[in-house]
Amino acid sequence: MSTSGELEARATAAFATQFGFQPTALGIAPGRVELLGNHTDYNGGLVMAVAIDRFTVVAGRLSTGRSCRAHAVNFLGNVSFDLDKLERSESGDWPNYVKGVIWAIEEAEDTPLTSGFDITIAGNVPLGAGLSSSASLEAALAFFLLQAGLVPGRAISHYRGDSADSARLKLAQVLRRSENAFVGVASGLLDQFSSLFGRAHHAVYLDCETLEHARLPLGGPGPAIIVCDSKTSRRLADGMYNRRRAECETVVAYFQGQRGFDAVKSLRDVSLEELTEHWDRLDPVGRKRARHVLAENERVRKGAVALRAGDLVEFGRLVSASHASSRHDFENSSEALDTLVEAAEASPGFLGGKLSGAGWAGCTVNLVRVDQATAFAESVRTATARKLGITPEIHICHAAEGALGREIG
Repeated sequence: MSTSGELEARATAAFATQFGFQPTALGIAPGRVELLGNHTDYNGGLVMAVAIDRFTVVAGRLSTGRSCRAHAVNFLGNVSFDLDKLERSESGDWPNYVKGVIWAIEEAEDTPLTSGFDITIAGNVPLGAGLSSSASLEAALAFFLLQAGLVPGRAISHYRGDSADSARLKLAQVLRRSENAFVGVASGLLDQFSSLFGRAHHAVYLDCETLEHARLPLGGPGPAIIVCDSKTSRRLADGMYNRRRAECETVVAYFQGQRGFDAVKSLRDVSLEELTEHWDRLDPVGRKRARHVLAENERVRKGAVALRAGDLVEFGRLVSASHASSRHDFENSSEALDTLVEAAEASPGFLGGKLSGAGWAGCTVNLVRVDQATAFAESVRTATARKLGITPEIHICHAAEGALGREIG
């Protein structure tokens, strides 16, 4: 695995090769993994995540005029565009994320960037693994733009304050809009929030309705955050995400009929006790989905208490309970994900594990005692290969600092 310093060196060296001179500023931002709060975000619920030590680096400098050039080291890809003609590309994802950040910042500030720029992008956030490589790119680019002085002066104080959480929250909302409205991905706020708010040895907590947030201690050193990639395609989940949203909404609609639209805007406005009381009158599928979401909110609340008390064993138990709920009530697990969790449960140092992200395919996340991380990884790799005939890709990660920008040279 490349360290952030090695990624910075790759990005700056690639810049010199690509453009013929040295960059003057960079932005760096981590990926993230969800710990608790599966499918709670669009239900107005509570979520908990951790920024991990897998990063995207954007290195660059101002250019003359309004033209922009970007080189993606990982893809050996290049794109050129004019700041005054920001059009969504029909092919290739990463150029749209670059353009989308610019578009959203200019929209939020109601004024254009001060100049064009040249950048190189390098990263080691695994793609397609549910670790938010896109949010990492968005945050890294935003901090490059701020550091290079390309964002209009009055906006810098809005976003730059390292200790001003309100500034970072504002930027997270801008970056979410770039992904939703320009790129066309209906993501929640958690991805951008986690990349901006991360802190070493801490998890991050977000109330998706009130935007109340906190950083919660994982201990120093905290556990290893081990991501196990099943190498199963997320395309298996096509259509399932929207179906689950619709199933949750059947329960919301029922309680709106009982208590009115003003009283019930999302599942957040329904209690587990209410759900149980009305169980027999609810849609048989929707009520199970709702039970998962409401119980998951409770697990986030209890998880926050456990972390503040330094009780990693209890926190790990809640993480594992989340997977059981996903498997039985939300039904967004799979044979591959269940196999990874079962292998993890029987491996050294295991504290808790669950599917990550939307589910149905992709990865699991596990909390593991840091001194047993290597043995854990080898055990899971061997057991999963034996049962499924597929050797999972395993990433041993740790909680990391959030996005930042700095000058080069």
